[in-house]
Amino acid sequence: MRLGDLRIPPTPPLAIAATIILTAVALILLRIRRYAIPAAATTLLVAVTVTIFPRPLSHRAGSLEISTIDVGQGDSILVITPHGKTLLIDAGGIVGANGPNAADPNAHASNFDVGDDVVSPVLWSRGIRRLDAVAITHAHADHIGGMPAVLANFRPRELWIGINPHSVLYDSVFAEAQTTGTHLIRHTSGDIFTFDGVRIRVLAPDAGYRPAATPGNNDSLVLQMHFGNTTALLEGDAESPSEERMLAEGGLHSDFLKVGHHGSRTSTTPDFLAAVSPSWAAISVGRRNFYGHPRHEVLDELQSARVRTFRTDMLGLSTFYFDGNIVRASVWATDAR
Repeated sequence: MRLGDLRIPPTPPLAIAATIILTAVALILLRIRRYAIPAAATTLLVAVTVTIFPRPLSHRAGSLEISTIDVGQGDSILVITPHGKTLLIDAGGIVGANGPNAADPNAHASNFDVGDDVVSPVLWSRGIRRLDAVAITHAHADHIGGMPAVLANFRPRELWIGINPHSVLYDSVFAEAQTTGTHLIRHTSGDIFTFDGVRIRVLAPDAGYRPAATPGNNDSLVLQMHFGNTTALLEGDAESPSEERMLAEGGLHSDFLKVGHHGSRTSTTPDFLAAVSPSWAAISVGRRNFYGHPRHEVLDELQSARVRTFRTDMLGLSTFYFDGNIVRASVWATDAR
């Protein structure tokens, strides 16, 4: 239990206006002698309640929502089920935290934390106070650097992982999960389970997969989500060796593809793209990143396949709605159909 660490989301404008009005009423009541103090105290209590009372979850009932959060050069995906359960896959992070300063995940000149300063405000803006689950695709800093803050802020019930090597940053996530009482669940290829009416099939890693001594892209936990007749494939940073294993298993066709490894040439091979055959795709990538992501070869392949592709560096946060029959997309207030 953490005393003195109460966090609340930004207060909606209407709630702020109501608080101002109620506070003014309380001041007026104090000018009236009879019953002034009890009435004013009650009014102020109502004002405080209006400010901090949880707002309902903002989501499109009856649809599976998948949102790609703009975390720069990294990944973070918010999933909301048709009945309102929430899953966050990855939480962004600072690129390079697995490098020379990897021994100290807090060894940065800036106090900026992607999980606290970018991902958490997005979740709060949707009315989320507690996550039902979080998932880690793999242990690179641009995917899990923000996860400790998310765990602290939203106390998820479950943490889904694949097979990853230990690292200081990865172990810090587990330490925070233990502090928040989050239940650890390991998933590997072949697992099929239901998450609030959404059927989830795990495509990678294999149960017998052995990671290298340090985190790698092919450690990625790859999930395929089915709702009605619509399907999404969330690839993490899986590269061609992992894609080849998934191709051998089959059943990859999906309406939506979260493109692997930020649009790198190491992922989204022509055979894999043909097998998935998506109508929609999203690439999570930082603007003017020094990796050259997304590569033009991948973009050309997506364009040739007539895949409607959304990039976080150009469009920011995008949300895809799966109603069981068709997929729609929304970028801020602009709808794509």
